[in-house]
Parts: sequence; structure tokens; C-alpha cells
Amino acid sequence: MLNKSTLDLKLDFKITPEQYKEIILQALNEDLLPVGDITSSCLVLENQKSTFHLVLNENAILAGIKIFKDVFSFIDKDTSFKGVFEDGYTVDKKTIVVVISGNAQSILKGERTALNFLGHLSGIATVTRKMVDLIKDTDVILLDTRKTTPLLRAFEKYALRVGGAKNHRYNLGEMILIKDNHIANVGGVEKAILKARECYGNKYKIEVEVENLEQLKVAIRMKPDIIMFDNWNAGALGQAVKLVPDDILTEASGKIDPGNVLSYARTGVKYISTSYMIKNAKWIDYSLDAV
Repeated sequence: MLNKSTLDLKLDFKITPEQYKEIILQALNEDLLPVGDITSSCLVLENQKSTFHLVLNENAILAGIKIFKDVFSFIDKDTSFKGVFEDGYTVDKKTIVVVISGNAQSILKGERTALNFLGHLSGIATVTRKMVDLIKDTDVILLDTRKTTPLLRAFEKYALRVGGAKNHRYNLGEMILIKDNHIANVGGVEKAILKARECYGNKYKIEVEVENLEQLKVAIRMKPDIIMFDNWNAGALGQAVKLVPDDILTEASGKIDPGNVLSYARTGVKYISTSYMIKNAKWIDYSLDAV
């Protein structure tokens, strides 16, 4: 099976090119510092040229092909690649995804790091696509969260987009999200929203989390941009969403997984945010085989 998603897969990792490269180099250094690849240096001739096939060992959505290639290119810019597959393709197992040619020592140095990135990100994209497919007949948009692997957020959020989800805020400076601890600290939903507007005016969107009908009624009166229903069951949520005027967006969050995502999607909310795609993604198995 081979198809290309119509998604917008711009390689926007929300980090600078320098940060992008640094993440890959740091990952490579886990294998190469302080003395390099002593096995390949011993057993493979320094100037030996070789060709390798990247083989997919299970059906998957591809994600991380550019990162995979860049691992090798950062080691040796003369490494070459051939292949028609890009991120977002659905590909069957036993498919040769990429043909890599170049210095054998250089390719072997980057093999594990490149496969680690690719297997991890393809796993996220694959499970995300399954979640998206479960709610495809609704108008609900699936969002991620900030529950990501430290230092890999940019890559993981990209893989989620490859799978068909949208990104929630990238970090704490992107929008105001008033959660339960903020509300408890300030003394209520109304005070929290008023304080946020006092600090920033209309500079940032405001989202507020509500845990019950009392908080919901206050939030509606204060007119934030988004109301998040945190850990509501689908039945109660379906009734509560009807109270929210059309000019306020709604979001469901908390313990949402493949078993209940459709029930939540049918409540009438605009967004569903969940960390399921990161926390439950299984690495996709790839092999790099010398020809």
C-alpha cells in the first residue's frame, strides 16, 4: 500500500536550524564520544564505499525521513540517498524505503542514531493516524499536549502532524492556559481570567480549564477564547457543551484513548487533546541492510 497524505507537512520544527542540528549531533555523540566507532574502524576499510537498503519491517506511516538522512549527512556530506518515499506515506512492510550509498564507516557510525529517530517518529505518526481515523467522520480536531520526551518535543510534535493531528501550544510562552493550580492559587476562574487580561490584554489567546458546571458558568461569563473540559465523562460533556456560546471554542482533555475518543468526538466539542499518541506509540521496526 502506498499513498501520500494531503496534509501540510512543511518541515517546521519550531526550532532554529542550529537547534535542529545540535539535537542530531548530541544524539550522535552518545555513540561516538569519546573514541568513535572502534568496531567499524577495525573491520571496515577507511575508504570503503558501500550501499545499504533501509527496509521497513512492518506497515507504518513514515515520519522522520529528513532527520534520518541528515544524521548521515552531518557525518559525511558525500553520502547519497535514493527513494521516492516521504513523510506521510503509508508503506507496507518489506518495502525498501531509502537506498543509501557512501563511505561505509560513516554510514555505520550513524546507523543506530538514524534508525532510533525514524522508528520513534514513525511510531508516533502511525498511532496518531489510527486515532485520527477513528474520528474522521466528525468535525473534531485532534490535538497533542506538552507531554513529550524532553528535548525531542519539536520532532515529536512534527510526527504528530504527519499522522494527521494538530499541535496544541508548543511551550509555555505561546498562549495562556489557566489550569487547576492557577485557579487555586488566584482564587477562582473569574480572578484568573481577569488577572491574565490585566497582565497581557489581548496579546495572547486565553484558554481556561473547568472541572464542573459552576466553573463552566463563570468561564462562559468571562468569555475566554477556549474552554477546556478536563476529565469530564462523555455524557456530562455532551450536556455541558450545549451551554457554551458559539464564539467560545471548546476542548475535551484527560484520559482520552482509542477506546473512548469517538464518544468524546460526538459530544460537540471542537478539539480533543490527548497525550495518548506520545505515551503509547510503539517504535516502528526498520533495518539497514548492506547490499
